[in-house]
Amino acid sequence: MKKIILLAALFFGLSSTAFAQQKIGHINADELLALMPETKAAQTELENFSNRLQADLTEMENELTKKIEEFRRNEQMMTTSTREIKTKELQELQGRIQQFSQSAQQELQSKQVELLQPVIDKASKAIADVAREKGFAYVLDSSESKAVVVFAEGGEDIMPLVKAKLGIQ
Repeated sequence: MKKIILLAALFFGLSSTAFAQQKIGHINADELLALMPETKAAQTELENFSNRLQADLTEMENELTKKIEEFRRNEQMMTTSTREIKTKELQELQGRIQQFSQSAQQELQSKQVELLQPVIDKASKAIADVAREKGFAYVLDSSESKAVVVFAEGGEDIMPLVKAKLGIQ
């Protein structure tokens, strides 16, 4: 029993000593991404893509509005079967607009991933390279949106090192 307690105490003491000797760094990854020129270029391209989708949607909505106005102007002169056909056409157009809107949202999300993933990969590689070069065992993300680091007194902020690695002033 004494041997087990002694071994446990020895193991616990060694593991806490080993942990205490490991370097821990932190970085605000959101801030880093915001500083990267590639992020700004990706956001501009994404905004342009979004504007094109929005213009298409607006055009479709304007077409629907015109058809509704025309329907209302001529409704009194329509036969029952013509009114039913026109109503069905308007409903189908409205359905296509809703489907386009949903599809556009998905396209926009896919485009965002397509444009930002290479930037995230580049930042991650730079962080990993700096961590290896400077002997960090752990690098934690201190971005507010991630809430990975709640308190950071100690450890080393590696933002300046990573910015230098990426050539960011």
